[in-house]
Amino acid sequence: MDKIRILIVEDEGLIARDIEDMVRNAGYEVCAVVGTGEDAVEKAETTHPDLILMDIILRGEMDGVEAAEKIREGFNIPVIYLTAHTDENTLQRAKLTEPLGYTLKPVEQKELMTVIEMALYKHQMEIKLRERQSWLSTILQSIGEGVIATDRFGNITFMNSVAEKLTGWNQPESISKPLTSVLHLVDEDTGKLVRVAIPELLADSSPNPIKGNIQIVNYIEKTPIELTSTAIQDEKENICGLVLVLHDLTERKRYEEKLRYNAVTDHLTELPNRFLFFDRLNMALAQAQRDFQRLAILMLDLDEFKKVNDTHGHNIGDQLLKGVANRLLNMFRKGDTIARWGGDEFILLLPEIRQTDVAKNVAERILHSFNKPFEFDGLKIAITASIGVAIFADDGPDADTLIKNADIAMYHAKDSGRNCFHQYTHEQRDYARH
Repeated sequence: MDKIRILIVEDEGLIARDIEDMVRNAGYEVCAVVGTGEDAVEKAETTHPDLILMDIILRGEMDGVEAAEKIREGFNIPVIYLTAHTDENTLQRAKLTEPLGYTLKPVEQKELMTVIEMALYKHQMEIKLRERQSWLSTILQSIGEGVIATDRFGNITFMNSVAEKLTGWNQPESISKPLTSVLHLVDEDTGKLVRVAIPELLADSSPNPIKGNIQIVNYIEKTPIELTSTAIQDEKENICGLVLVLHDLTERKRYEEKLRYNAVTDHLTELPNRFLFFDRLNMALAQAQRDFQRLAILMLDLDEFKKVNDTHGHNIGDQLLKGVANRLLNMFRKGDTIARWGGDEFILLLPEIRQTDVAKNVAERILHSFNKPFEFDGLKIAITASIGVAIFADDGPDADTLIKNADIAMYHAKDSGRNCFHQYTHEQRDYARH
């Protein structure tokens, strides 16, 4: 095992030799003995000792305190001060350099060895602590969640890069600031501020999720988050701070929104599907019953659509369905619903109509719009449609009956020559599909 190497900085020759003998007799190696602050800094850089014994009062322009400060900043080598009687101001300056020990002159062997051993042990512990802190900081900076730590008063002591991005604060400017001045939360549903109650969070040492749909607000944006706080305990189980973990829910929310969209949307035409249509129809029926209003269901089927697939292929057939969907969308009110029922069938909901003729006029406009061929990459496709109309409450009291009767009326239109519409009548109630 290599010997501990010690640099001695002492400007009185006899004292320097005595200290050197003590150090060598204790089994340490003396890498140099110098008498000025300037030489101490130069030897610290060139010999890299494990420890420096530094006299505070040195000849020359640089005293031991200034030399120790430069060595601490440049090389992080631990220092033990050798001091006789000195003034209070110099001692205060010496404290600021964070020495690992002091020993009084005249130096005694036993006391010097004790101070050296304690200083070396303390320095090793500080190195391990710094390594552990660096290791922990690296982990906290690398994880995907935002992490904020506070002291027992709720003042910030640490913030990783994810938390910096979420809060809009960087760590240096946030340190020692109250958590409540950096972390701004709102309720996503109500838009109201969410209060972070520090005393309540400190009182609970178990992980404590803040409930509700929470958003964190910075200077640029609002971000949905999941927030959990845990109180930090010392070795005596006293609460000494908080750790808050902020999990960004943006991707999860986006994925959930996509799932919800896919659940109610036809993937080809991006129109509402049957599920969403039924939901809107039932809501419209409830309002129509309450307000004594009419509403209309229009069932639309493309005439001889199979010929398009057989002649031009399913890709052109899909493009035609999307073209029909876009043309229908551009013809109706915002409150109307156009959905893909399945295959080449579409269904329309016209809520809050005053007269039956409104539905008939809409059907006529749809048929007229099909007079213009659909065009895809230079290919023109002419197609017509057959439409069945059912009116609430004349043609049915509920969603299933209205849809069934609109379907019956649509097939009656097909049997009447296609490219036309029919409103359901009671005479058609026994009409069966061919």
